[in-house]
Amino acid sequence: MPPTTGDYDLRELRRLADPDRETPDEFADEGEALPAAPDEVLRHSERNELVRLQSQFSAAGALPEKPYLERMPDQYSTEVVVFEWLDFLINKAGFENTGNALEYYAEIGWITEAVREELREYMRGFSEVESFDPDVPGPADLNMDDHVLSLVYIARLASV
Repeated sequence: MPPTTGDYDLRELRRLADPDRETPDEFADEGEALPAAPDEVLRHSERNELVRLQSQFSAAGALPEKPYLERMPDQYSTEVVVFEWLDFLINKAGFENTGNALEYYAEIGWITEAVREELREYMRGFSEVESFDPDVPGPADLNMDDHVLSLVYIARLASV
């Protein structure tokens, strides 16, 4: 019976997949932390997705011009991406900072004002009506990686 992957840690799975693979000395000790936190690995994959989407646009001869997202696509899959994006922004930065970020994205030409307004309407779905206050600051400011991730979501929406 093959081993169940959930029974092994990542290093053990790597050893099973490639027994001849050498483990660098700095990672040989099982007690040491991995070289990158899971959220950093996620950000790296998101940046790779952005490069992949850009390559697809380039190969099609249609590199997008600003604004990258002129209107929200009219498909069900759009809502899934929008809710995932706004959930990330609101949980990271709160309502006010998310609203500020959307305004900033409109100012720099990533999205249009119409898209910004539509996204603000979606934000209302993230809180009970009586507790929704878009002017309450969030727990943290957004950093450069967060904005790059937002650009990935914008590219996803633009590619629909």
